[in-house]
Amino acid sequence: MARGCQLLILTLCLTTVAPQVVSAQVYIGGGFPRGGSVELGGGGAWVQGFEIESPTAQLSRATGAQRFDLFSTDADVQRFTGAHLRAGVYLTSSISVEGGVRYATPVMSIRLSGDVESAEETVATQTLSHYVFDGSVLLHFNGAAFAGGRGVPFVSVGGGQVRELHEGRELVETGRAVHGTAGLKYWLGTGRRRVGLRAEIGVVSRTGAADSDDSGRVLPMALGGLTFLF
Repeated sequence: MARGCQLLILTLCLTTVAPQVVSAQVYIGGGFPRGGSVELGGGGAWVQGFEIESPTAQLSRATGAQRFDLFSTDADVQRFTGAHLRAGVYLTSSISVEGGVRYATPVMSIRLSGDVESAEETVATQTLSHYVFDGSVLLHFNGAAFAGGRGVPFVSVGGGQVRELHEGRELVETGRAVHGTAGLKYWLGTGRRRVGLRAEIGVVSRTGAADSDDSGRVLPMALGGLTFLF
């Protein structure tokens, strides 16, 4: 979680200092977006998989006797793709805030091995329903816009809640997530209402939910799709 906090502090510093530089630049894209403009978008998402720390099952031969390993377990969540939706509003021409949701169905694999009775290795899988509800602050570098103002780089930072439902929806686990990304919006027009392409890459630091690592886990993440300005 420490890495996620460092990322959050760094980006907040950017949002405090950089707007003075950004606002000094002339935005090429016809004066839009501006404060009050609304942006809606969505598309696909990709997150790197990870291994889950799993305990070894142990058994005692008798009271007070030394324990021995009964079998070992290894678990991991495979890398997964999903979908995302978001809605935001511009506070100024360079700063916006947005809320969103990501959904995916990652597969968790659990392997049982090293059985004391020499049983064959067993692999069990289950599909999780993975939700992230979060909010973000975006800083757009309008002064670095190119292609007549159509291409605008930006950075984003935010956080929210993770909810993961196990197969059968009998167990729900919750956690936290903090993310930071750098990306690009490429508008296909210059009017007040326009459609564009949006892509970003970064990291997400997650704690809890189906993950037993309480110290926080930092994973690469990529998002892409369409965005609409009103």
